[in-house]
Amino acid sequence: MRKILLTIAASLLLTLSGVGLSFAQDGSDVPDLVPIEISVCSYQDGKDSGDYAKATQKMAKWMEDNDSEPYASFQLNPLFAGNQEFDFVTIGVWTSGTSMGKDMAQWISTAGDEIAALGDAADCGGSSMFTSLNVMQPGDGADSFVLAVNDCNVADGRSTRDAIGALREYGEYRNATGSPGGMWVWFPSYGNGDEDFDFKLANSYASIEAFGNNFQWNRDQQAYLKRGELFNGLLDCDVARSYTGSTIVNTLPAN
Repeated sequence: MRKILLTIAASLLLTLSGVGLSFAQDGSDVPDLVPIEISVCSYQDGKDSGDYAKATQKMAKWMEDNDSEPYASFQLNPLFAGNQEFDFVTIGVWTSGTSMGKDMAQWISTAGDEIAALGDAADCGGSSMFTSLNVMQPGDGADSFVLAVNDCNVADGRSTRDAIGALREYGEYRNATGSPGGMWVWFPSYGNGDEDFDFKLANSYASIEAFGNNFQWNRDQQAYLKRGELFNGLLDCDVARSYTGSTIVNTLPAN
């Protein structure tokens, strides 16, 4: 199966509060938005990462046997994440809403044994759907990475369009000054409840070493000054949580 790092690159037109066609790039009339599923998981009593890995192998075999829709799943383990009451997070990615619907319908109707195996290994009941917009491409693919996630709010009187524009400018600044990596904005869509944020901001780094290099880059480049210039009075984000990520399965088309 072809491996890439959180490649989220297809067009999906959604009616979503605060998201407009102005987010489209390169003159396209449709914003580059795709559905992702985020699940918060805890191992069942007596189970561990080895048991979950065996269950995900069954999932991967089901995908091959059933020629399922293009899909990728990633596991995130806390690195610097505070006292969060779970063991890990999974992120599932499709290329479009149509692909997601077909894939979920096939999975629910035919993958009874595989669903049971995953449930026996871990409780991932806390699932939510987000709409993902790629702001900065992650570069070369990798099966392992670090992901840092903030919850962000747009200031009163400012628009989400303004915030995306500032994030894109900051992404260009990162690329130009030696801090490569991916950047995504995740808008809550389904199952999120009464969230107190407008969107989640996710930044990826190709490895733990790259994550450390970004920490040093931030100090040496005084990048916090650039963030202040771009975001003050526009965007308020909390302290990021960071996770080590690994690929569970990936059949998304390579770029």
